[in-house]
Amino acid sequence: MAPPTSVSVQTGEEELKPDTRAETYSQLQIETLSSINLTVAFFVGGAASSAAIGLVLSSLSWLWLITFVITLGVVLATFIVYRHFEIIGRRQRPGGSWLVASNAPQTSTVGAQVPNTTSLPAVYFTYILGSGGHTAEMIETIRQSFRGQANMHRRYIISTGDTSSLAKARLLESTIKDAYPGEDARAGTSDIFLIRRARKVHQPFYTAPFTCLVSAFHAANALTRIPNLRSTKESGKEFTYPHVIVTNGPANGFVVCFVAHLLKIFYLIPENRAKMVYIETWARSRTMSLTGKLFLKTGIADVVGVQHQSLADIFKGSQYIGPVSAGFLRK
Repeated sequence: MAPPTSVSVQTGEEELKPDTRAETYSQLQIETLSSINLTVAFFVGGAASSAAIGLVLSSLSWLWLITFVITLGVVLATFIVYRHFEIIGRRQRPGGSWLVASNAPQTSTVGAQVPNTTSLPAVYFTYILGSGGHTAEMIETIRQSFRGQANMHRRYIISTGDTSSLAKARLLESTIKDAYPGEDARAGTSDIFLIRRARKVHQPFYTAPFTCLVSAFHAANALTRIPNLRSTKESGKEFTYPHVIVTNGPANGFVVCFVAHLLKIFYLIPENRAKMVYIETWARSRTMSLTGKLFLKTGIADVVGVQHQSLADIFKGSQYIGPVSAGFLRK
């Protein structure tokens, strides 16, 4: 955790600038980087495959066509299901030393709860800010667990139009930079990636799949884009994919994590990257949110953390991690 410091928003060249490359859903802005962008690969590969399959199927009878489509669907579904359970089976079980309940016996410093990763070549976190109270809790979680180190990059994924979360992320980064001023590299680096909201408040459920699909394409872009501030350094390849994705909902958090899981299924992201941690909001003490239930049912999250022991007792598969985000209530 950074030492206490006054909070002030920086201006000028040092102010954190949002990455708006995925800001508009009508046109994904693609930039040339050292690695192939998966969004481009999806479109090009899909178009080429569709053209090739169309040429082959045009010469087949309807019976052969139906048989081919059904067979292809069964093979694809079998592969996805097999890879899903294979990934889950290889996963480290909850209870590792890297995640400790905040009420467990500790030494006097908060930093003792955070693993020492300063010797690693890269530490890349992706935080999904879900707007409103979700963002406030996530910012507090980051603040409590932060340990300054030069090899860290933080990416904030925010929904387009969520100016409140954008301002909170900028303020947090300003505070971190104030704590490590000048040439002190322990502030690490950071950027902000804007994606389309998966589902707006009061949006009809029958239109949600379409907006979720658009959000998923943006999420794939955000998960596979090397940070600009790290792309030209020697360890740039170490920042190709995030090490840990942290979310507390709502819909955008699940969509991003679901996309990350799909990329793992198709071997597009290594299994030891994009580890997913879902933290149920502190406000939930008797029942989990819809997003929390989805993470539990699908099993895609490496850790489903709850902030009340009573909730962990009810929902098997969740893990009590203490009130890690309740500090914002005292502000």
